[in-house]
Amino acid sequence: MNGVLHDRGLELLVAHCASLDPDSATARERLDEVVGPDLARMLVFALSGGGGERERSRTALRARPVFAA
Repeated sequence: MNGVLHDRGLELLVAHCASLDPDSATARERLDEVVGPDLARMLVFALSGGGGERERSRTALRARPVFAA
């Protein structure tokens, strides 16, 4: 077994356990602190798909609402 991989696994486990502490900063709060709230919001929006399931399916189909009078 590679010791480097084992140490990294322990680091990840410790980080995960620390994230369960209700007093610790959330991932979003840490991202806000590092890159600023505006860029953090854009990154999270882009990485989350930019909208709900309905919006994604409408965009994928390129369907537009039609209003009849």
